[in-house]
Amino acid sequence: MSAPRNLMKFTFITVISSLLVLFISSFTLLPVAQAELVKRKVLVFFNSGEGQSVRENHFMEGFAMPLNYLGFLYDVRDVVGFSYPDEKQMEPYGAIFIGFAADTMPEPNRFLKWLISQQENGRKIIVAGSLGAYLDLNDENSDESLVKEFYSNMGFSWQGNATLDSMHLKYVHVDKNFMNFERHLPVFPPQYAQIVPVGEDIKTWVSVEEKRRPGSQAALVATGPQGGIATTGYIRWQAPVNYLKKWYINPFEFLRQSLGIEGLPALTPTTLNGLRVAFAHIDGDGFVGYTEIDKHKNCGEIIMERIFARYDFPNSASVIAGEINPDVQGSIDNVELARTLFDMKNIETSSHSYTHPYAWNAKLRNSAKYAEDFVIGQYEKPGYKFDATYEIVGSCDYISENLAPPEKPCFVLFWSGMCDPTEKQVAIAEKAGILNLNGGDSVMDARRDSYFGVSPLYRELGKFNQVYTGQANENILTNLWTGPFFGFRNIIETMKRTGSPRRIMPIDIYYHFYSGEKFSSLKALEDVYEWTLSQDIARVYASSYIKMMRGYLTGKIEKLGADHFAVTDYNDCLTVRLDGMDKVPDLGRSKNVLGYDEQPEGIFVHLNPGQSRAELVLTADKNVNAGYLYIKSGTGWVKDFKRTGRGARFFFECFSKGKIELAGLAPGQAYKVISQSTQSAQIRSNDKGELIVKDITSGPLEISRI
Repeated sequence: MSAPRNLMKFTFITVISSLLVLFISSFTLLPVAQAELVKRKVLVFFNSGEGQSVRENHFMEGFAMPLNYLGFLYDVRDVVGFSYPDEKQMEPYGAIFIGFAADTMPEPNRFLKWLISQQENGRKIIVAGSLGAYLDLNDENSDESLVKEFYSNMGFSWQGNATLDSMHLKYVHVDKNFMNFERHLPVFPPQYAQIVPVGEDIKTWVSVEEKRRPGSQAALVATGPQGGIATTGYIRWQAPVNYLKKWYINPFEFLRQSLGIEGLPALTPTTLNGLRVAFAHIDGDGFVGYTEIDKHKNCGEIIMERIFARYDFPNSASVIAGEINPDVQGSIDNVELARTLFDMKNIETSSHSYTHPYAWNAKLRNSAKYAEDFVIGQYEKPGYKFDATYEIVGSCDYISENLAPPEKPCFVLFWSGMCDPTEKQVAIAEKAGILNLNGGDSVMDARRDSYFGVSPLYRELGKFNQVYTGQANENILTNLWTGPFFGFRNIIETMKRTGSPRRIMPIDIYYHFYSGEKFSSLKALEDVYEWTLSQDIARVYASSYIKMMRGYLTGKIEKLGADHFAVTDYNDCLTVRLDGMDKVPDLGRSKNVLGYDEQPEGIFVHLNPGQSRAELVLTADKNVNAGYLYIKSGTGWVKDFKRTGRGARFFFECFSKGKIELAGLAPGQAYKVISQSTQSAQIRSNDKGELIVKDITSGPLEISRI
C-alpha cells in the first residue's frame, strides 16, 4: 500500500513543479519596461577658421554654464580636421550643438551628410548662430538639398531668401516668456532667413516677416522635438566699447526645450542635503609678503590671525613649495610659518605648485606674447626647466613630508598663473591621487550683470577634466592688484546672483595671501566671510567640492518609467534637482533617498552616500510622506540612516557645529534628541511635522518620539 501512495505523492509533486515552472516561464515572457539611459553628453562644434579655440568659442562663453546647470556635460571639437566618428563612438552623445559665427567651413557637404545621419539615429541638434555649412572655403554653395533635408528633419522648411536689410523686416511674434531675458531685442530685426516651421510641436520664440513679401513669416528662434534653432542676431547683445554681453534669449529654457529634458532629474554638485555648498580656497601668492597692517608681520601671519583664527569656516590654504623650501628660495622662518598654518584646525593642507608656473601649456609658455613676462621657475634655482611632475607631485610631497602634520598630508593642488593645465598634467595629478582646482573666474555683479560672466563648472580635457572655481578671486576684482583694493567686497554680489534664482555655483571664497597687505583688502575679506557665515549653507573643504564635481561628471541617470529614475555612479555628488515639477519623491518606494527639500528653484533630492545606486519614484501626491520621517536639510553628511519605530538614528558628519532639519514627523510632538554634543535634549516638532536640531557636532545622532 505504501508504494502506490509514494508514487501518487511523487506524481503530484512532479505535476505541481511542472506547472510552477510553466508559470514562471510564462511570467518571464511578459513585456518588461526597458531602462533608458539618459545620454548626458552633448557634442559641441567650433570652427578654428573663425579664430575660435577650444576654450574661447560661442558655446563655452555662454551656453556651457546653462548646460551644466541642467545636469548635462559637453565635449568640444573643432570642425576643421574633424574625424567624423561612427555610431559606436557617438553612443555617449544625445545631442549635437552647433554655434558657428560664419556660413563657411571646409567640406560642408560631408558635414551635412554626417549631421543628417545623426538626426536619423535620434540625436537632437541645436543650432545657435549659423549652421556654418552653406559655403565651402572657396565660397562655393553647398548642396542645397542637404541643407533642406537637415532643416526638414528639424521640423522646418528652409527656403533661403536671407537678408540683413533690417528696415524691411518686422517682428510678427516675440514670446515674452522666453525672450528679452537680460536685454530687449533690437527695435528692428537684425537679420532674416526664411525658415518656416512645419513640424508638429514647434514652439516659435521669435518670428519675423519681410515686409515687401506677404506670407514670408519665418521662425528665427524656435524649439521642437528634434532640437532648436536660434539664429545670429537674436541670441545676445554685445556692448560696442567694453564688449560685455547680455542674453536676448533665456539660455536655460532654450537648452531645456531643445534637449527635451522636462521632468528629468539633474545632478548638481552645488548642494548638499538641500543647502548650498560653501568653501574657501587660498592661493599661496604673498604668503611671506609685506603688509602695511603690521610692520613686524607678513601677509601670512595677518591672514592667519585676522581670518583663519577669527572665522569658524573651512579653509583650503596653499603655499608655493619653492618659496618655503630653504634649499630653493625659502628659509627656516618660512618653514616654521607654513607649519603654523597647516597646524590650524580649520585649514586643509594644499599646494600652489613648486615654482608657480604662469603658463602650464607649453604653447603659451613659449609664445612671443608671454616670453618677456614669463619666468619658468619664479621660485626655483637658476637653470630650472619646467617639470610638471615636480610642480604637481613634488610640491605635494614636499609639503606632506616637511610642513604638514602627519594626519593632514597634502593631496589638493590649486593650479597657478593662467590655470591652463593640459590633459597630460591633469592626468599626472589624478594618477597621484591629487585633487585639483582653479580657473573659471566667474563674475556677475552690478557692472557685469549677465550670466555671460559665469563660467561652466569644468573644462573638458580629453579623458580628464579641470574643475573650475565658484567665483573669481580678488586679483580680478582689484584690476590685477592695482586698486581699488576693497574690490573683493563686490564678489558678494556674484555669490548672491549665482545662488538665486538659480543655484548655478557653490560659494567659493577664493583669494591670495596678499589680501593681507592692505587695510582695505583685509576689510573686504572680512566682509565676505561675515556675509557667507550669515547664509544657510553647508560648510565643506575644497576637496569635498572637487569630489562632488567628480561624482557629477561620472553620474548616470536611467529612466525606468514615467516617474521612476535610477541614479548610479554618483559617488560624492549627493543631490539631484527636479525643476518645474509638481511631483515629489515617494520615499517609501524610492531607494537610497534620504529626503528632499522643496525650494522656489525646484526640489532638491538628497541621495544616500556610500551607495552605488539610488532609485527615485515620483508622485503627484504631496502628502505621500506624511508620517514618514526624512531629512529635509542638513549642513553636513547623513550616513547610515535608519528609521526606527519611534524616530531615526544616523551618523552626522559636518564641519565644526552644524544643524539637521527633519520632516515627516507627527505635528506638535515632543522628541528626544541624543548626540555627542547635546547629550539628551527635548525638541517639539512644528505644525508641519518638522524639527530642527542645532549646534551638533560630527557623531551618532538619535531622534525618538517621547
